[in-house]
Amino acid sequence: MKTMNKLLAMTAVLLFPFAGIAQTAYHVKSHQVTIEGTSNLQSWAAEAEKVNGEFTIRLEDGKLSSIENATIRVVATSIKGSEGRRMNNKIYESLDTDRHPEITFLLRDVLSLAENPGTARISSRGVLTIAGVSRSVELNTVGRVLPNGDLEFAGSQTIDMTDHSISPPTAMFGALRTGSVVELTYRVVLTEK
Repeated sequence: MKTMNKLLAMTAVLLFPFAGIAQTAYHVKSHQVTIEGTSNLQSWAAEAEKVNGEFTIRLEDGKLSSIENATIRVVATSIKGSEGRRMNNKIYESLDTDRHPEITFLLRDVLSLAENPGTARISSRGVLTIAGVSRSVELNTVGRVLPNGDLEFAGSQTIDMTDHSISPPTAMFGALRTGSVVELTYRVVLTEK
């Protein structure tokens, strides 16, 4: 019995430093993903309506301490443009959605995670795949733990479509030409699985 009590006491001592640390699986609860670009006639915008993903995140004392895993998928045909169906068709054609139905981001490394009062500034590197072409990108994101325990991540990223072998869409027999650079702005709320 003494041996059992000693074993339990040693186990408690060894586990005590990790008592405030929890590694948890999360998925997308809600999102807002906006793509903004320019053309020779006017600016344009589009929103992604279907975004999902899986995440493994470690919290320590109610704060973000590490991101172990993150995969985000955007259903390419859920991207809806500000100019209606004709614009949507141009987007889907440019993204070759028949062959590449998803845009994905796969986390490779967290370069830094600096905790500020109430938020964490996160610099990460991952692989962004658009229209079947993968490129390494660095993201700067702000994360925070919400009062209900959900997690929120927000940021923006400039993307040059030509890096993914995408020809910027044109319309009106070439009279309207879009710029190759777009700005992706995102806010994703995660909840425990």
